[in-house]
Amino acid sequence: MREFFLNYSLPFLVVGTLGGGFLYLLCSHALYTYLKENYGDALPPRLELYMHDQEAMGGFMHGVRYAAKHGGWKRIESNTWRKFFIFNHALGYFVGFCCIALCAAFIFWPT
Repeated sequence: MREFFLNYSLPFLVVGTLGGGFLYLLCSHALYTYLKENYGDALPPRLELYMHDQEAMGGFMHGVRYAAKHGGWKRIESNTWRKFFIFNHALGYFVGFCCIALCAAFIFWPT
């Protein structure tokens, strides 16, 4: 069982966390740009941060989550972008699961 975890499960969790996180970052930025251009009122009100750009600090991921939470994404008329939004949401859950499972594997690692 230990060899199976070290040879298959652990690499899957690492790749799922890092690769999936990077893919989630790219997809969220594309969705944020689309929502900003076409459905600006679906995004959260812009915060004024001193000497910082909210989008450069990953605020676009918060904007996409805000649109999902408040239902602003349901107004998207293009089926392609709606499916892409659902895929991005599922990808976020997958990355979160991989990250939690990876951390739990090291916390509960048998000595």
